[in-house]
Amino acid sequence: MLNKTEVREEQDDSQTSCKVCGSDALINDTSRGERICTSCGAVQEVILSTGPEWRAFTKSEQNARERVGAPTSNLKIDKGLRTQIGAGYKDISGKSLSPSTIARMNRLRWLNRRTGRSEARNLRDAIFELKRIASQMGISEDITETAAIYYRRALKAKLIRGRSIDSMTASAIYIACRTHNVPKTLKDICTTGKVDRKELARCVRVYIVELGIKPTPIDPAQLVSRLGAELKITMHTQNRAIEILKTVREFRLDVGKNPMSIAAAVIYIAGIQTGERRTQQQVAEAAKTTPVTLRNRFKELVKALEIGQVTVKRGAAATPVYVRDPYKKF
Repeated sequence: MLNKTEVREEQDDSQTSCKVCGSDALINDTSRGERICTSCGAVQEVILSTGPEWRAFTKSEQNARERVGAPTSNLKIDKGLRTQIGAGYKDISGKSLSPSTIARMNRLRWLNRRTGRSEARNLRDAIFELKRIASQMGISEDITETAAIYYRRALKAKLIRGRSIDSMTASAIYIACRTHNVPKTLKDICTTGKVDRKELARCVRVYIVELGIKPTPIDPAQLVSRLGAELKITMHTQNRAIEILKTVREFRLDVGKNPMSIAAAVIYIAGIQTGERRTQQQVAEAAKTTPVTLRNRFKELVKALEIGQVTVKRGAAATPVYVRDPYKKF
């Protein structure tokens, strides 16, 4: 039973007495989230904690963790810290302002509304487009926020002037995906962002050259897993494709090549070796490339690595073979 020396919080007016013994000695136990009668110990109701979600064990730690309002975010135009001069003409004590002070405050209000108006309008359109692309592509919020940071840097450096907001926004999304090692290609961004691929590549180079951003190269191994899931290939064939990819890297055959085309070629070779075949058209469509590019990469890898037992079948023999994954539950 709790003693009466504990700190009592403000009690609810709807219940001032115990339902069991009728005593009015009720307290709120915030550690348990319950309202308890100190006379009989009966739990009256469950209460919600209004305190912070963190704990502090020292005064300095408490001061360091204290905060007011929502956290800042680069996905908001003003980062969630918007300030605005009020429209009143009285001071804090309720006295009317002098005519000169009123004129000065009106001038400050006008300057406050005018300052950064074009940048705010630009950011509003860009952030809306960022959220749209991220929502359609299933990109996480941290990647979207990184893209917003890149766009803000470009806007501050006046790199948006003379260029399309949509293309610069899509470029920021692409570089953010590269920064977080998320396998998204230029064609993926073009399809969702509704921008031309050449224009998108040009804007990506602007970010890299002007802002000094060095994005991480796309790992073809992640693209192999992505293509394997899209083509419904078992893990046995995907593991074989990863083994071929390791050999490709050892011989540096992937230097200067599109990572998606390399991933598609090793998937195609692995499918032939394991008997889980897919047609060149199927693999090319999944990789968003052309069968000609796939054949070129395929021939280069087979010739350079001297891979045997790779025979491209034609006609009815080229019909795709779907193998049931023994580890997958249906």
